[in-house]
Amino acid sequence: MRGTLKTCLLSLALVWFTACAANGARTSDFILRGEIPSDPVGFDLALYETLGTRFTTGNQVEWIDNGALFERIKQDVRTAKSSINIVLFIWRSGEPGDSLAQEISERTKTGVICRVLLDPFGSTDLEKVKPRLERAGCDVRIFRPLPADETLARNHRKLVIVDGRVGYTGGFGVHTVWLGDARNENEWRDVAVRAEGPVVAQMQQAFAENWQEMGGVLLPASDFAAMYAPPKPGGARAAFVSSTPNPEVTRSERSILLMCKAARRRLWIGQSYFTPTSTLLSLLVQQARSGVDTRVLAPGDKNDQPVITVTQRLSYPDLATAGVRLWEWPISMMHSKVILVDDHLVMVGSINFDILSYRLMEEGALIVDDEAFAQQAERAFLSDFQKSVEVGKQWYGSRYGP
Repeated sequence: MRGTLKTCLLSLALVWFTACAANGARTSDFILRGEIPSDPVGFDLALYETLGTRFTTGNQVEWIDNGALFERIKQDVRTAKSSINIVLFIWRSGEPGDSLAQEISERTKTGVICRVLLDPFGSTDLEKVKPRLERAGCDVRIFRPLPADETLARNHRKLVIVDGRVGYTGGFGVHTVWLGDARNENEWRDVAVRAEGPVVAQMQQAFAENWQEMGGVLLPASDFAAMYAPPKPGGARAAFVSSTPNPEVTRSERSILLMCKAARRRLWIGQSYFTPTSTLLSLLVQQARSGVDTRVLAPGDKNDQPVITVTQRLSYPDLATAGVRLWEWPISMMHSKVILVDDHLVMVGSINFDILSYRLMEEGALIVDDEAFAQQAERAFLSDFQKSVEVGKQWYGSRYGP
């Protein structure tokens, strides 16, 4: 019953958002005006002005597709020396959670501190998950325990941070649908990123503020090891954006507009809940008409929220007519949240193009400025396009061939 109610609430919220966006029903319609500099110094300042965060240097970043994520996390957990901090929207009983809890248990026996913060809206069987993690030695907190009316002000962040030196984020949860390699409808398509370097301190801060809200004490200095260690030479520039609910404009919405407006040559979007506001829709149309290679990959009919597929298709005529190319992922739920800009900027995280991410949820995303990482994103997009169905050709005409 609870899962059905939550699905209904989410669907209603998304329908409400679409109606509001279409009718302009908002006290302030935020528009990011003017040119966004594309040079490193200029974009760094634009990032700071808009989102209150700055690029750090000397980071190592790794693109991770689908279920390969869990083995990478376990490898880092096995070497943990001081702490394992986790905040997730979804952790459900069974695999891969049981094996991850077992790995954590082996480390807590040696004195490693494990803190876990889970959202009860997405983690629907906490009566099983919480005792399992507590037996593994974790301090488990529930984020904003649900009242009878089940508030939608939730924590949608996805963070796993080990020893304050390694951080993971992306679209993932701990559930069977994130296992495998997106080969069938039971294996979701998703993307995560593993980071080492100074940016991990920014990720840890996002965990810390949520931990404090739910009664946790300040984290020790050792949990911010990345902040004190000298950056390694080379590596990527990276910044973490954390967003908290606001009925008007959040950093989630600002970050998406910033990334999309920064594009000069290429703007490729992989988005699980593609319901753009009228402002973002206009921006995508503008970018395509100005010659930016603008593409969107979204879920098809295999969507865990079917109302989204219906809603996203309402935007297709305007987008396609302007020259935006559109694909739908036909194999399973396409759950990634990725933006690739030109040949060097990539954003990976938890932020969706919907009202929940924009105004009602705690969110986070890693922005990476690095050509090598952008090339990994490009390869993943090209592979996904090949496996997907291009839609909207009735509006494309002969522009892109048969």
